[in-house]
Amino acid sequence: MGHGGQVLLSQTTASLLDDEDQLPDIVLRDLGEHKLKDISRPVRLYQLDISGLRSMFPRLKLSEPPRPNRRKRAALGGVGLLVAGLTTVALALTLRDEPPPAVLPNSLVRINPMTLEPTQVVPIGNTPDLVVSAGGFVWMTHHVLRDIDSAALRDAGDRTLTRVDPTTSEVVVVGGGLAPCGLAADPSGDVWVANCFAVGADRDTNVVRIDATTLGFEATWPVPGGDGFYRGLAYGGGSLWVSEVLGDNPPQSHSVTQVDPLTGALRSIALAHAATALAWSEGYGDLWLSNFFVGSVSRMHAATESLDIVDAGVRSPGQIAIDGENVWVADWAVGQMARLNAISPTVPRTVNLPTSNRASGVWNVATGHGYVWATTPRDGALWRIDPTTEDVVRVTLPHLPTGVATDAGGVWVTVRGD
Repeated sequence: MGHGGQVLLSQTTASLLDDEDQLPDIVLRDLGEHKLKDISRPVRLYQLDISGLRSMFPRLKLSEPPRPNRRKRAALGGVGLLVAGLTTVALALTLRDEPPPAVLPNSLVRINPMTLEPTQVVPIGNTPDLVVSAGGFVWMTHHVLRDIDSAALRDAGDRTLTRVDPTTSEVVVVGGGLAPCGLAADPSGDVWVANCFAVGADRDTNVVRIDATTLGFEATWPVPGGDGFYRGLAYGGGSLWVSEVLGDNPPQSHSVTQVDPLTGALRSIALAHAATALAWSEGYGDLWLSNFFVGSVSRMHAATESLDIVDAGVRSPGQIAIDGENVWVADWAVGQMARLNAISPTVPRTVNLPTSNRASGVWNVATGHGYVWATTPRDGALWRIDPTTEDVVRVTLPHLPTGVATDAGGVWVTVRGD
């Protein structure tokens, strides 16, 4: 009956929590009595509101209107355990009888991180790829990630930014003439978009901060351009970090741009190699950069601009994800991941993904729910990696998984058509 991110409690559980006096950040919201499947009596439900998390949700699914509570809580105490037990059995049977939704081409798919089954499928535009979670929404670009020889740079306006509301599956295409080539979440819940325009498009490259709710452009700042279709984007340490534009050839300049998100002031920091994907290490104040063309990664300490170049342990370093002391680097060329230590990245460990096609490289990587997640679209798979044991589990999808991100509700995967 609930929605993604919503926690529902029975009368019995709510009664137990209501007796606790050490839960200052938890509020029980009475949702009234509702008719549950296979239970003759209405069941009173409560919503668990936790400070800092979303508390407003649409009406409960398949629910009759709430009924007034004509019984005292004390009178329900004796039958609470029976009702809770029946409710558990009924819900278990319902979930078992309902098959997971079919994964469609060109869709956003939510995966349960434990069962690895899809729980929500939202059809979206063609060729989705980069995906982030921000402001209670899921955001994705289209036709950004690709093999270099698969397509030429498309003209301005041909690429798209899409926002999906997980609670309603509402899909909104963000207008305003965007040509996204990079995507990053802002701590406020807004989202940053890097725009790359084709040569001759009479448009300068820029970064735009988009309000998650209103979709208004909160700030637009020009950044150095280039001929290409992808650039790394990351927020960290109070700054927005922007790599060069990646195209068919390595960028001529080797630098990363630091943007003041409030004023748009730019600072260019020289690098030893061209940077592609970016990731911020919150615990150490470091910016990690993949050096796709030379097979290394770089760690730059933002406060001092000191730069360490590290052998990535993979052939073509691509996307980067950081979880505490672990830095995970995707290999765009083959099915493997590199694992580095954020403090002392001297000896990388390689985690092989048993793809059926060894040339199935990793397009995207994310961390969340205690695991590392990676996509290999040429092999039609999402991978779950246990960082403790490095055990790898394959999640086969009927279409091509490209981007991956996580939030409290699960694992989000963008799936392209074959």
